[in-house]
Amino acid sequence: MNKIDSLLDILRKIYEILRYLQHQQSIEGSPADSLHMTRQEVKDYLKISESTYKRKVKEGALTPLKMPGGDRFYRFQLEDELKESVRRGRI
Repeated sequence: MNKIDSLLDILRKIYEILRYLQHQQSIEGSPADSLHMTRQEVKDYLKISESTYKRKVKEGALTPLKMPGGDRFYRFQLEDELKESVRRGRI
């Protein structure tokens, strides 16, 4: 990656953290850990397969936070995909 790509990646992570903090304030009382989901929890939550998960990440529909130990998601990031799963009758 060149320097611009690295900078954009850092800015995206900062943006996700700020979105999380803003959302956390709006749902006061929920523990932060309950919003922190692993890759498998996301697949179970959205009722999608591994190949669908990979395709959605590649398309940009799902944007994981790259953490040591694997991808992580906040539940609020999945709202649109959850609506799509409901619309398609998966849930």
